[in-house]
Amino acid sequence: MANSLPFNAVAVDGEYDRVYKAEDWAWYFATFIANGIFPKPSDGLQVVAYSGMEIRVNAGYAFINGYAFRNPATLSVTLDTAEGALNRVDRVVVRWDLPQRDMYIAVLKGTPSAKPTATAVTRTTEIWELALADIYVGKGVTRIQTQNITDQRFNSAVCGIVTGTVEEIDASVLTKQFTDFFNTYSAAVLDEFSAYKQNMEKYLAEIAGVYDSYVSKTEGLFAQYESQFNERYSSFENTLDNWDKELLSAYTDFMAKIKLFQSDAENEFNTWFESIKDKLGEDIAGSLQLQIEELAAAMQEVKKQAEAGTKETKEAIAALDERLKRVESGWGIDYKHDAVLGLCYMGAAYMSQHYERTVETAVLGATYVGNSYLANTF
Repeated sequence: MANSLPFNAVAVDGEYDRVYKAEDWAWYFATFIANGIFPKPSDGLQVVAYSGMEIRVNAGYAFINGYAFRNPATLSVTLDTAEGALNRVDRVVVRWDLPQRDMYIAVLKGTPSAKPTATAVTRTTEIWELALADIYVGKGVTRIQTQNITDQRFNSAVCGIVTGTVEEIDASVLTKQFTDFFNTYSAAVLDEFSAYKQNMEKYLAEIAGVYDSYVSKTEGLFAQYESQFNERYSSFENTLDNWDKELLSAYTDFMAKIKLFQSDAENEFNTWFESIKDKLGEDIAGSLQLQIEELAAAMQEVKKQAEAGTKETKEAIAALDERLKRVESGWGIDYKHDAVLGLCYMGAAYMSQHYERTVETAVLGATYVGNSYLANTF
């Protein structure tokens, strides 16, 4: 290996005195070009999600131990299928492989775990790796998304960028600060979400309890109201039935009394009239018989109306009562104008049994009837 270069070779006896190997040039370039990726373009060698478990590495350049690497076009890489029960972190690297005399992009498959971490990069005299990105492969996933990829190109601890002839920009502190902030913020968000979730679950449980209590009380009240309504309806129905029975009984008793009164009064009046009709004159007796028939017809009509139970029946009975009252006061009447009351008095006095039935009373009644006809009172 040359310890100094480059110097022109001189041919001595047909052979050149200086021969430079690849490693000679590598240590030469390594003295002023540090390991890392070239910052231009800004997305050089960036790892991006594509489709399903497939990812892509953009075109770009890297430099490791004096050796240059170029990815001339977008490179497609398909990750292994996700684990069924555990998570893992796969790491995409640029590898310097001295035994293979090559530099290439490779994937360091992570170890499945509940809390997985990326596999450490290898850095020996024969193998040297630069980490481009870490990819979180969740259990059971079938597609890698952008949020699952952590860009490590600017993390000088595992990669870094080439910035000058002496040293590269050390972005490890900035990357660590950003990672710490992200982890802290994520933890805070998860804590707040957990507290919010617990509060919401508690609130929903309380709401459910209030609703169940409301439904239970409402159903109890409806059952109570239904029971009370049925009880009161049954009582009301029984009361109506009793009233119907009482009204029917009262009406039946009333009609029986009316029929009895009519029968007794008619029999007594006919008996009385038979006893006095021979004592009256022929004309007077005929007139009296006519009035009796009219009264009997009126009584029959009252009977029909009473049986029908109409308003007219009550009015007819009231009118009849008034006429009877007027007859009862017949002893003090004006004979020139109200002689007709004599006949009414005679019949009413007999039926009501308020006055003694005598021959004089009947004669007086007949006289009143005659005066009434003469006075054109009817």
